[in-house]
Amino acid sequence: MVLVTGSEHYLAGRAISSLKQQLRQLNANLEISEIGEGEYQAGMLFDLASPSLFAEPRLVLIGSAGEGLVEDLKAFVANPADEVTVVVRLPNAVGHNGKVRKDVAKSALVVSCEELKKESEKVDFVKKEFASASVPIDQPAIRSLVGSFNTDLGELGAACSQLIARGAAVNQTVVEDIFGGRVETNAFKIADAALSGNAAEAIRLFRHGFATGIDSVALVAALAMRIRQLAKLYNNRNPQPAAVGMQPWQIDKAKRELAGWSEAELAELVELTAQVDADTKGASRDPEYSVEKLLLAMARAK
Repeated sequence: MVLVTGSEHYLAGRAISSLKQQLRQLNANLEISEIGEGEYQAGMLFDLASPSLFAEPRLVLIGSAGEGLVEDLKAFVANPADEVTVVVRLPNAVGHNGKVRKDVAKSALVVSCEELKKESEKVDFVKKEFASASVPIDQPAIRSLVGSFNTDLGELGAACSQLIARGAAVNQTVVEDIFGGRVETNAFKIADAALSGNAAEAIRLFRHGFATGIDSVALVAALAMRIRQLAKLYNNRNPQPAAVGMQPWQIDKAKRELAGWSEAELAELVELTAQVDADTKGASRDPEYSVEKLLLAMARAK
């Protein structure tokens, strides 16, 4: 019995597909039964897990917990059917899903598929994708990928697969050649331009991105992350990476960007970022102007 937990549907889908593939490799006659999300009713498990005429191995996929599933799973654990694998998708810990996680997890293999919220987690995800395929990728290329596909892990995974399929080493030039506009104007490049003191380039990139549909809320969130990194390091220039939730290369970059900032200026920038975040979420009639004001403030310390 396998419980696939967590809110990241892309990772959960991959985990379930991997289980299917492994079981099919063991037996080409695998019989698969699927119960959609919200469709489970008490007793369904036993109907699908009962011995068939030719005793083929079976895989029962349950899209989410429902009434009676906890009791059915407990009964299945107490008296399991031969050659039957049961997979239950639990996207959250609410209601029946939470009850299954609480009461049955000790008797099952639990595959955790939690959302990757931190940039460092997505960087690690990309590294592992390429490492598992034995395809080299350099750090700038990883940053470009994460910056370009930061809002959707499925898109990031698909981009990794596309690059891996080339079968050759990947650098930033390759990423930019293949994904073009997605990489050309992204939060990383806008922030890099501003924090290097190049206000004109930061504004140019932002205006181009704004004209082609860049999400201002997501952009400000990314800018705010970079500003928080500066604030974390201002009075602690040599922290342990885990203590500040940053990769070593991020720490080195932030230390270079801190040159020219005073503590008071950095505090004002943090306050301005909070206001711009509110502006892009509806507090201002002209959020584009607010973002440009933030970019100018980020560049002025240089």
